[in-house]
Amino acid sequence: MAYENDYEDEGAPELDLEMLREDMIGELQAINQYQEHIDTIEDEEVAEVLAHIRDEEKEHLVELTKLIRKLDPLQAEMFKKEGL
Repeated sequence: MAYENDYEDEGAPELDLEMLREDMIGELQAINQYQEHIDTIEDEEVAEVLAHIRDEEKEHLVELTKLIRKLDPLQAEMFKKEGL
């Protein structure tokens, strides 16, 4: 998913954060799409494979969140305040 950005004159950390957040959006969309398919597919074996893939996408989301927390101290503090 591409978005226009205003980071051309800014440093790499801001661009890195924007890309990571876009990656998170992609992971969330994939999770939702897999879940939608799981909910409608009648073949149990297929549903189980899709559930496994969905769960891997959730792991990716956690990994991206850790990276964002590392690169964005303000975001890290907000997560901490929320107990996340």
